[in-house]
Amino acid sequence: MKIALIHATTTALKPIERAFQTVAPNIELLHFMDTGLLALMEKSGKLTPEIIRRFSALLNLAYDSRVSCIQLTCSAFNGITSILQPLYTVKLFRSDEAMLDEALGYTTIGLISTVKETPIALQNYLLDKNPDCKIVSLVDPGIIHLLSQGRRRSMTIGLKRW
Repeated sequence: MKIALIHATTTALKPIERAFQTVAPNIELLHFMDTGLLALMEKSGKLTPEIIRRFSALLNLAYDSRVSCIQLTCSAFNGITSILQPLYTVKLFRSDEAMLDEALGYTTIGLISTVKETPIALQNYLLDKNPDCKIVSLVDPGIIHLLSQGRRRSMTIGLKRW
């Protein structure tokens, strides 16, 4: 089985490869990346026609590689799956779909992210499925840029009890 992975940042490569090696080592992974997408999303704060066009180009390359499915690896862009899924016969998976579906079992959901646009995409998904859930989010946008430079920093996050 071949799975295409669509990346907007290099920081996703190693973690997702480790995850697949642990859970499904026999799956062949194909990586498709456009590192300019994150800057476009940070500038606009939403999915623009340019972002959709560039994602579509990546998806076309992946689809033409005869993959079984296509997995996005950045939550900030997950809304694009509902826009572009009708164009492809293979399933497009959001990076966070299973996690969010499981989180819907709780009345309050905490979101921690490295990109300020991510909570919007996640909240939209959660509220579409359960308009009554309470969502609390915390964003540290500096972390993603440190990770892309290969730097790590420890981060202490204090969350109030809900």
